[in-house]
Amino acid sequence: MTLEILNIVSVIIQIILFVALVITVVSLTKYVKLLMIKVDGLQDDLNKFKTSVEPLIDDTRVMIHKINKVSDKVDENFVYVTKTLEKLSKATDDVIDFKDRILRKAEPPIFDTLSAFAGIVKGVRVFTDTWKNKRPVRSHKFIEEDNLLFDSNGDNDFELEREYDDINKELNEVRKKLEEMKKV
Repeated sequence: MTLEILNIVSVIIQIILFVALVITVVSLTKYVKLLMIKVDGLQDDLNKFKTSVEPLIDDTRVMIHKINKVSDKVDENFVYVTKTLEKLSKATDDVIDFKDRILRKAEPPIFDTLSAFAGIVKGVRVFTDTWKNKRPVRSHKFIEEDNLLFDSNGDNDFELEREYDDINKELNEVRKKLEEMKKV
């Protein structure tokens, strides 16, 4: 009898374990189905995210491509601007050198001419001053007209002064032009 009781108890335990196993399998299948539903939802969400992100990625690629083109053009233009500035600098240096050469070549003859004019003017001034001061004072009554160097009407002094003034004006103009050339 004990054996029969043990046998019955073992069969009852086996039935309980079998029922527990069936309940466990049924609950696991329900959990697996729920998990599959969640995975499908996640996959749908991932596909939606992927479809919304793909245009952004494409736009980003296009933007990066455009940025690269712009930077290449900026580099090309920078090289062009640099070359232009170098040429402009070289041209400016050439103009300055040309101006300096002209000044070096033109200044000595101009100063020589001015010195000559100044010498002539001083000589004419000394001559006229000497001629005015050393001329014997005579009245017109005693001078014979055949012995006169100039006309007796007195216009010669006026003409000499006018020529002297013209020479002074020309020298002043030359002096002003030289000063302007020195400033440049």
